[in-house]
Amino acid sequence: MHPDSSAWDVQPVPPAPAPIAPPEEPFRILVESVQDYAIFMLDTNGYIVSWNGGARKIKGYTAEEVIGRHFSIFYPPEDVARGKCETELATAASVGRVEDEGWRVRKDGTMFWANVVIAAVYRTEEDGERTLCGFAKVTRDMTERKRLRDLEAASHHMNEFLATLAHELRNPLAPVSNALSVMMLEPLVSPTLRQCRDVIDRQISHLTRLVDDLLDAGRITTGKVALRLAPVDLRDVVSRGMEMIRPHLALRQQVAEVNGPDTGVIVNGDMARLVQIAQSLFSNASKFSEQGGHISVDIAQENRAFAVIRVTDDGCGIDPAVIDSIFDLFVQADTRLERKESGLGIGLTLTRWLVEMHGGSVSATSGGLGRGASFTVRLPLLAASLAANNGHDGLGQAGASENGRGEALAILIVDDNVDSADSMAMLLRMKGHRVHVAYSGAQALALAGKTNDIDVALVDIAMPGADGFTVLQRLKQVSALRGSLFAAMTGFGQDSDIERSLSRGFDVHLTKPVQLPLIDALLERATERRTAR
Repeated sequence: MHPDSSAWDVQPVPPAPAPIAPPEEPFRILVESVQDYAIFMLDTNGYIVSWNGGARKIKGYTAEEVIGRHFSIFYPPEDVARGKCETELATAASVGRVEDEGWRVRKDGTMFWANVVIAAVYRTEEDGERTLCGFAKVTRDMTERKRLRDLEAASHHMNEFLATLAHELRNPLAPVSNALSVMMLEPLVSPTLRQCRDVIDRQISHLTRLVDDLLDAGRITTGKVALRLAPVDLRDVVSRGMEMIRPHLALRQQVAEVNGPDTGVIVNGDMARLVQIAQSLFSNASKFSEQGGHISVDIAQENRAFAVIRVTDDGCGIDPAVIDSIFDLFVQADTRLERKESGLGIGLTLTRWLVEMHGGSVSATSGGLGRGASFTVRLPLLAASLAANNGHDGLGQAGASENGRGEALAILIVDDNVDSADSMAMLLRMKGHRVHVAYSGAQALALAGKTNDIDVALVDIAMPGADGFTVLQRLKQVSALRGSLFAAMTGFGQDSDIERSLSRGFDVHLTKPVQLPLIDALLERATERRTAR
């Protein structure tokens, strides 16, 4: 050892640190790795000077193919012709950035919907001045999002159209239905007239059902149908549904056989909607069966977990090629011009939607054309402990007399549809009531001012000049109507329409065409109110 070695403190020399990458390099790597955004630089004239992986993926060009070219190659010819590219650069240079959405062009010529941001990039000089050195451009493919937005908008417009269509269809249906009700009150009619009357009755019911199906389709797709759940016996559901189509069965001399257990088959469901499901399946079976055909309805429990309704017919059957799609909206199982029955292709779709809203499923089987079909609805079975609380929702009309006759009432009808107003007036006069008719809000106010008392006011909502809500508020200021029962009578029948009528002051909302039992119930309510005054 060297004599002076104790004076030395020898430490190992650490390795030299790796050279630190310039700050631009990690950022360049980050930008290059981004795949969902096209990120690239332009010079001050709009020529491309850099290109990332996302740009290659979205636009289809490699860096070698695109660097040095003007960014206008990504724009449709009409945008280039009107100077859109130059305008965007000028705006970005002036205010710092510009954002836009529109169609852009890929290398292969296909179009995509893009969200584009162009930001001006400045360099600070030694004297502190900022000099424009180019632009950063970020593009995102928004085609799928735009498609979803367009679908949502189209769905909204379709629902608005369906609501308007239903209103426009119900307006002419109302006077026809009223006139039919007048004919029904005639005790002495010839066999020929009775036959014609029955034909009109069936066709009005069919048209009304089609309108209701259109509206239900719009309501369900937008989530506007709420179920009123309670324990329900499927035997009651089948009984009510069958009762509704018995006239149709009798007309076609068809036989319907119902088989079920002696004990209840209970589900947690909305009675009205379950009856709608049953009626739809029964009607479908009848419609596609021949004269004198046979329909079998079986009610059962399955694996102690499901309640089952199975509807089987010996009708025309279903082509195996379309059986998997018959529950889709607007699908017709039989599209031949010579088919015997037609429709909108909505009924089975509504059935599936309503069944699924109850947590169940519906399926169809068929041996093929000419070999009948079977539709099976499966719903979750309600536990026996809950079944003891089974009740009914009181769907029947309360207390209306057989023909609605009783103490004569004073009734005001306000409707700009002359046929609708006059036919309703004719019906009410045949029931022994005193009726005043006004074809506008101004006429209604004039009539109200000349009468001593009005018991019921039937007011249309959509009228020119002053709508039904405005007329209602003015009528309520007339002393002769201060104790009156006010009913909106309109072709608008969605849940939101009913809620609006009641919230704006109407006592009742009646959807055209108004069924005779509802008129009778309304008149009885008005009689009770008059007696209580």
